[in-house]
Amino acid sequence: MTYNTYLAPKTSKWYDLGEQWQTNSSFGWEKDGLRGHVFGNEDNSTLVIAFKGTNAAFLWMGDGETSMQDKLNDNLLFSCCCGRVDPTWAPVCGCFMGSNTCNQTCVEESLTGRSLYYQAAMKLFYEVADMYPTSNIWFTGHSLGGSISALLGLTFGIPTVTFEAPGELMAAKRLHLPMPPGVDMSKVPIWHLGHNADPIYTGSCTGITSSCYFGGYAMESKCHTGKACVYDVISKFNWKQDIRSHRIETVIEKVLKPWDSVAHCEVEKDCVDCGLWRYHD
Repeated sequence: MTYNTYLAPKTSKWYDLGEQWQTNSSFGWEKDGLRGHVFGNEDNSTLVIAFKGTNAAFLWMGDGETSMQDKLNDNLLFSCCCGRVDPTWAPVCGCFMGSNTCNQTCVEESLTGRSLYYQAAMKLFYEVADMYPTSNIWFTGHSLGGSISALLGLTFGIPTVTFEAPGELMAAKRLHLPMPPGVDMSKVPIWHLGHNADPIYTGSCTGITSSCYFGGYAMESKCHTGKACVYDVISKFNWKQDIRSHRIETVIEKVLKPWDSVAHCEVEKDCVDCGLWRYHD
């Protein structure tokens, strides 16, 4: 399903889901914004809303039609402060206060704009829920689409499965999503599947020598909500960290299919985002 979010319905490279799943509807294909599909089983008792990830030339994914909006959302959601990595970068919001210092209120307000996919995804969910009031709804997505799915899952308490999603815990806190003090993340129905050779999933696609820096993406977050299910491809397949292994086709064909079982899932304890930054009102 996540692979198909990068494709218009029933195109030549469409991944066959079998007879048990049908494409009920698609969204976003007429404009450069949030895209994906709504899949349903035979009687629509279960629906899966799947969100597309980032279209980016340096990731060799997608057709590039949504690349500008995708990049804006990436740099707003996953950067420490407006995508201001160093003085050579043009920030996507005006919250930088100098010397690794950021305005907390400003950076929170930057996530409430109309261009943010999270807002559009909430509207979509309300529409689907109104159309299918008795259906069990799940969210899924790859990369940016996975993080948007997880933010929605946390907002509405809906089961969510993501693939190679960047850490979205920092964005969830900035959006003030439901996370009371002492919340037990092991009971939150969100599962983040990914492997340890993907620098975007592990939060290591940083620094001036990284592919993310070269592409202009400030992918600085690493902490996830719910539980992380990490496939240790470095030990099992002797892989090295490589941005190309982030692609969903690679994940399906070279990680998920060959693996004997689902990876062990656990909460990322003591995970810290942007530890070198200071935030003030």
